[in-house]
Amino acid sequence: MPTTDRSKASASPLLSFIVPVFNRLDLTRSFLRSFEDTIGRDDWEMIWVDNASSDGTADFLTALPPPHRVLSPGKNLGYAAANNRAAAEARGSVLGLLNNDLLLTPGWLPPMLGLLLADLQCGAVGNLQLNPRTDLIDHAGVFFDREGMPAHASKNRRRSPPGDFAERNAATAACLLLRRQVFEEAGGFHEGYRNGMEDIDLCVRLRRLGYRILVSHRSRIFHHVSSSPGRRDHDAANSALFRRRCSDVTRAWGEAEWPREYLRRYARHWWKASPARVLLALRLLLFSRTAPPESVSNTTVPSPIRSDKP
Repeated sequence: MPTTDRSKASASPLLSFIVPVFNRLDLTRSFLRSFEDTIGRDDWEMIWVDNASSDGTADFLTALPPPHRVLSPGKNLGYAAANNRAAAEARGSVLGLLNNDLLLTPGWLPPMLGLLLADLQCGAVGNLQLNPRTDLIDHAGVFFDREGMPAHASKNRRRSPPGDFAERNAATAACLLLRRQVFEEAGGFHEGYRNGMEDIDLCVRLRRLGYRILVSHRSRIFHHVSSSPGRRDHDAANSALFRRRCSDVTRAWGEAEWPREYLRRYARHWWKASPARVLLALRLLLFSRTAPPESVSNTTVPSPIRSDKP
């Protein structure tokens, strides 16, 4: 049963949740049930963007009462443009970007919101996301490899990373909180991407502006990764655009981040690691002058990583 009384929803919500959808009504129903069972507050609205679904999603969404709102552009805008359009319509001061393939769990929101509101230099907050088929971690923030390309930290690990949260250079927007003002300051999502890399590009711009990206280890949810139809159709073009726009920054981050992440990934399965890559990682780790952000408690927030680039 829902834990909120929709009739008492705030006219000026703190939180505007944005959920773009394209088909997969089955996932949308499950996601909404998990949201209503776990939200535990009334100061929110939810803006759905129906990207021309054809499976009954439109009828389902339009039947939802306030504080749900539905934007129906009549065509598939893609992830970036759909979120940008919804953000322009949002009334809340905090945006909650959510995928419809999530299963939210009790207590998922307070740790994320607490981190975001505790410091104006916090640009965005992500969380731990588990694969529902394996119960293993799929996402604990994002790191970059030596080519400057992103990968999920702690992927396929069972234990949560140490500390209440960690500072990262990026996090997935499958479940991400950020201030609407900060989203607008960064220019929103770059619409040159098509269903991939938009969120990482946004995080890079937030870091360039001097904001922190934090990942709460106390917020754990489940994510049916890449469940939308056509999710991987534009991977090559998205990667090429990301390299052109961001790799000047992310390659430098990768030099510091990749060695530690590579050694962690194969620490328990050392026989699967490449000996040459292990030696390279050790050499880079030992002689690197720049350390990646480390896990920290929620009582101490590290200084932001700034860039002189605009």
